[in-house]
Amino acid sequence: MPLPSGALPSGLEALRERVRFDLDCLNYPARPWVRTLPGEEDVLDCAIVGGGQYGQSLAFGLMRERVQRVVVFDANPPGLAGPWLTFARMIMLRTPKDLTGPDMGIGSLSFRAWYEAQHGEQGWEQLFRISRPDWQGYLNWHREVTGIDVRPECRVTRITPLGATRFEIEVRSGSGSIERFRAKTVVLATGAEGSGARVKPAIFDGLSDSLHAHTNDPIDFSRLKGARIGILGAGASSFDNASAALEAGAVSADLCFRRPQLPLSNPRRWMEFAGYLAHYPELPDAERWHYMKRLYDISQPPPEPTFRKATSLPGFRLRPATPWLSLRERDGVVVAETPQGELEFDFVIAGTGIVVDLEKRPELAAVTPHLALWGDRFTPSGDQADSRLAKFPYLDRFGAFTARDPSTAPWASRIFAIFRGATLSLGPSAASNSNIRYTAPRIVSGVTRQLFLEDAAATRAEFDSQAHHELAPDAVSAVVRG
Repeated sequence: MPLPSGALPSGLEALRERVRFDLDCLNYPARPWVRTLPGEEDVLDCAIVGGGQYGQSLAFGLMRERVQRVVVFDANPPGLAGPWLTFARMIMLRTPKDLTGPDMGIGSLSFRAWYEAQHGEQGWEQLFRISRPDWQGYLNWHREVTGIDVRPECRVTRITPLGATRFEIEVRSGSGSIERFRAKTVVLATGAEGSGARVKPAIFDGLSDSLHAHTNDPIDFSRLKGARIGILGAGASSFDNASAALEAGAVSADLCFRRPQLPLSNPRRWMEFAGYLAHYPELPDAERWHYMKRLYDISQPPPEPTFRKATSLPGFRLRPATPWLSLRERDGVVVAETPQGELEFDFVIAGTGIVVDLEKRPELAAVTPHLALWGDRFTPSGDQADSRLAKFPYLDRFGAFTARDPSTAPWASRIFAIFRGATLSLGPSAASNSNIRYTAPRIVSGVTRQLFLEDAAATRAEFDSQAHHELAPDAVSAVVRG
């Protein structure tokens, strides 16, 4: 939760002043420029859906570009935007501690500056990676000190085009009331599930709700003390949930997956260099498809600290080549049928990921039929075909949607996306915190481009109508007479 100004530790008080000074130094150009038409005083320049690390970075970026009417709608309670203190269960972020992004190039707004203000330079040197609570604390401080407009407990339930250049945003508050806003542009900063839904295989359907969950679900691990836990899937979140269960007192956690062995390679670390992160969106379609196809095919292991923690806990078991063929209840326990025989568990967790499929997002029902997917724009060679990638939205280089038929959806380029489904168009790391530094400015530029081009005729008329005197006519006349 953001701290009240008077409660800030002295180090953060000094940092706040440094932030204010840095922003003053970088205040050029300062003039607001987005026009307000008569009768549109309440129309937002940009509505951002999702108040996590990307939503607030984009809001701050737009504020620095002097776009004033920006509102961020977030479904979570105050201080809990994003996954960090909700369903994320890793012990630390998977990215290096010196990542940047929300600061938008201002050192005093970086995580390092925030951390050192409280723990000193030695504390920073001793830090290995960023803990989840610290990252959430930093984001909450960043939000408070920059003054961006975030509306918590506001879930966007529908986005409807109003003509070619406006949208109606339907928002449901925590109390259940409905409010509607109009906006010129929209950004979907909705995270892993924002472009689809959780995947839970049909074998889970017949189980009682009290016996199963998805890794992204809220789970009360305290009630699993003494339980035998089965987890399907070998991704990082599966290891995180196994550790959480064992630390809460579960007697065992069996991590089962179909591959004969755990993947060893993580090419995403290789991708973290400036040229790739900044310019992946400029690659030809075939090149981008190739990168993502290979990543999907080889999968990736959990980060080494995540693996080490889980495997060090008594009761953890790794079961490769052990897919679950079926699940059923028997005497209050879950029986998993595998190629090696039956396994019994008291609680099972689906670590089976997220699917990209815009049709699964009810808030996008009015726009999805008009939006182009990669399957509409690109046909890979036979050995590169992948039905999963074909469902990713085909975004332009600014992260804006493209229309299947521009004549029926001229508004498509005014909706921007930075969620799981954006990664084929913008880069495999585009939606993660490792690439905020490059992706956020790209999207900010796309939004301001749309706003400026909409007003281009009025801007030119203003330019032509003004004299733009640098010198006062009377002063010039006096010199000539002299």
